[in-house]
Amino acid sequence: MQIAVVGHAHASFPPERATLRMRLGVEGSDKQAALEHTTFLVQGFSTVVDQLKDMAPSPITWAAVAPIGTRSWRPWSQDGAVLPTRHSAYCVVQLKFHDFHALARFIDQWGGRSGVTVEAVEWTLTEQRREAEETNVLARAVVQAHARATTMARAAGEQGVRFLELADRGLLNDRPYSEDSMAYGTAMRSVAMDDSEGITIAPEDVELDVTVHARFSTD
Repeated sequence: MQIAVVGHAHASFPPERATLRMRLGVEGSDKQAALEHTTFLVQGFSTVVDQLKDMAPSPITWAAVAPIGTRSWRPWSQDGAVLPTRHSAYCVVQLKFHDFHALARFIDQWGGRSGVTVEAVEWTLTEQRREAEETNVLARAVVQAHARATTMARAAGEQGVRFLELADRGLLNDRPYSEDSMAYGTAMRSVAMDDSEGITIAPEDVELDVTVHARFSTD
């Protein structure tokens, strides 16, 4: 007799890193003015990043500044008339923190500035920790698949099972599954403003989910 089962394991961990993503930029009727304002914002951001890097210990581990982009378009009024050309300049910047209090202070200082949009905070583990935890969760999923198959076999009057096939989710079928067998969440939880204390950040746990498919024989 053959038995096919699904093994699943889940774990959650407090985040160790937070990557802040912001968009710096403005729009207006003057293309040069929009570009100059955005350049000023980017230069200010770069200066602050250098200051954070020089702190001992530094609260950040990595920073990235994308090239400044520009866009021009002709908007339409509600009655269908073509309005004067509008221009925008923008730059996406990212900053990775291991000190979440420093992250809160940074958002408090920059989030309210004209031309600054806080787009997201991604909560993650360090690369080494994530790989280790993924390995542990994957092993638990395999153990769970074996235990489930053993229970089914004994309920059917058999003594035990042996592995015939073991694969990531969906790979025992003819068509590969469209989703990854290893999923982990890095969601952003709300960043709330408090008038007396500034920004309050509630980090979201990093979620690891693993599903495997297995086929066993009772022979």
